[in-house]
Amino acid sequence: MKQNVFVHMPSFILLVFSYLLIALLFFVVYKKQQNPPKVWKGLLVMLIGIFSFSIHFNLSSEVTKIPILPLGVVFLYWFLRRKGNTERWSRYRRYAWLGFWVNFIFLAFSFLNSPLEHLMFPKDQPSTYMQDVEKASLIITHPAGKDVTLNNEVLQVQVDKMKQNQIKYESWYYKINEKNGYKERFPYLLTGTVPEKGSGLETVIYVEDDGKGFLITPNNGGQVYFRSEESVLTGGAEKSE
Repeated sequence: MKQNVFVHMPSFILLVFSYLLIALLFFVVYKKQQNPPKVWKGLLVMLIGIFSFSIHFNLSSEVTKIPILPLGVVFLYWFLRRKGNTERWSRYRRYAWLGFWVNFIFLAFSFLNSPLEHLMFPKDQPSTYMQDVEKASLIITHPAGKDVTLNNEVLQVQVDKMKQNQIKYESWYYKINEKNGYKERFPYLLTGTVPEKGSGLETVIYVEDDGKGFLITPNNGGQVYFRSEESVLTGGAEKSE
């Protein structure tokens, strides 16, 4: 496993677009106002308006929050209208409400994160998880592993030829039970691989005993299983049934 030091590009792209949209809305509000305040004051009011009471729920294994009560707007309404100064509130209220609606802008863009991630980094493509395998190496993690070595040249060729498959967990469990002598199906760990840049992935990759199967566990949840056309192992690798 090798940590991907690059940023998560889908999140970065959406964050940039959300800030651009917020800046555009602020500019529109500011230009339409006949007697606008100083820019920094409008920005400060907008930032305070962002504060809100929100409800949280899990969506696709991520915590999402929906703003319910505009606490920042309520505070500004009280603060700016002190001593009956309704004109000051009237001058700043659009910025306060813009701050509250900023929460919904971020919420809307957060819903686009997963589709954009799937588009940029397809889960059914092995290169998403191991784009660079030049420095890959093999570690035997179970006594069932044979004295084999990794053929890096074959691995580099096979990455583009691997196909995603369904792994039969019940059959796998049966093969490793006590009556079958605890046969380990994935006795090797593939290290030194680098996921696709910008994916933000960290992966744990196990290699099947025949050298053709790859069980990948990414840090964003779930497991994927790929099969190659040719074994990437050389030596005494044992064929799986």
